[in-house]
This record gives sequence, C-alpha cells and structure tokens, in this order.
Amino acid sequence: MKRTQLNVSIDPKLLEKIKESARVSGKSLVGFVSDCFVNQIENLPVESLDSRFQMIEQRLQAIEKNIQLLNPQTQKPPSFTSKEMKNFNEFIKAVFKKETKRKGYKSIKEAWNDFINHINCFEQWDEKCSFRLKESLFFEHGDPLTSDEINHLKEGDICPQPIRTGIINWINNSSRGQCCCSVKDFPSQQQICEKGQILVQEIYS
Repeated sequence: MKRTQLNVSIDPKLLEKIKESARVSGKSLVGFVSDCFVNQIENLPVESLDSRFQMIEQRLQAIEKNIQLLNPQTQKPPSFTSKEMKNFNEFIKAVFKKETKRKGYKSIKEAWNDFINHINCFEQWDEKCSFRLKESLFFEHGDPLTSDEINHLKEGDICPQPIRTGIINWINNSSRGQCCCSVKDFPSQQQICEKGQILVQEIYS
C-alpha cells in the first residue's frame, strides 16, 4: 500500500501514552496510529454532513408546522377581494332593510339599536366597529367594511363571525351572544361574500 507522510503536532505526554499503547499492543508506532485512525473513521456516522443538515431542517419545519396548528392565530387569515367585500356589505344592507320592514320598527334608529345589540355583545367588537358598520349601512358615500376589518373580528374567543351571528340572532329573535357559526341553514360568510344580496331573496322566500 502506498503511504504518504503526515506531520502532526501533539502533546508530549500524549505521545508517550501512544508509544506505550503501541508497545502493549505489539504494534509499531506507525501501525498503531494508523489503526487508531482507521477505527475512528469507521465509527463515524454513515450519512454525510449535508444529509444531516437536511434532516435537521426537516425536523424544524415539522416543529414549526405543529406550532402553527396548535396556535391557529399565528396564521394570517386569507384576504377577501374588493368584489367579495362589496357583496358582503350589500348583503348586510339588504337584510337590514328587509328585517326593518318585517318587524315594523317605528324608526331606523330603533331598528339599528336592536340589530347592533346582537353584535356588540362579543368581546372583539368595539365602538369603532359599530361606527364602521353604521357607515357602510347608512352613509351615502361611506366606505364599506374592509377585508382587514372582517379578519380582525375572527380574533374573538366566543364567535369569529359576530356580524353573521348577529344577523341570524336578530332575525330569529334569539338570545344575544349565542354563536351561530355552526348554523347550516343560513348562508356562510364565504357564500355571502361570493353571492351578496342575491341570497337575501332565498332567506325571505
């Protein structure tokens, strides 16, 4: 076997131990050291450094995914398009108009107070939300509710869709604060965003 020279600087005390171990094993110093290197290399893990890093990365990604599953609030909700938000606002307007007429309120103010009481009972709702909803309903040139505003409402612990829930409870004269997300016989929030006020005809047919 062809050999090459390797110059290594080691501690003198270590060198003495190596020489002593070589004598005990009955091997020459060169043979003993060579065997030590061979044994050490053979005991190294088979996978390459790159594959080990890849494995670590995969484990980290799995951990990150599990954390997101355990904490769904860390995931940003999908945004609604401008068309979807327009449909959503038009649906609310149409329902409010229909229900106000059906229940025979003495005034729009009386209808609004009854309606909003079924929504502002949820903890994530505040005065700004009420103003924005009133603006989208009654102001001629008011700005409609935005995607970010609707997604912000999802942060509630009791009900992530307080407007839809409020409408359902208002129509059915149900108790305030009762979540209706599981109600199947009323259009979902996504359906409302997709179809808008067309759904109102189905509700009151």
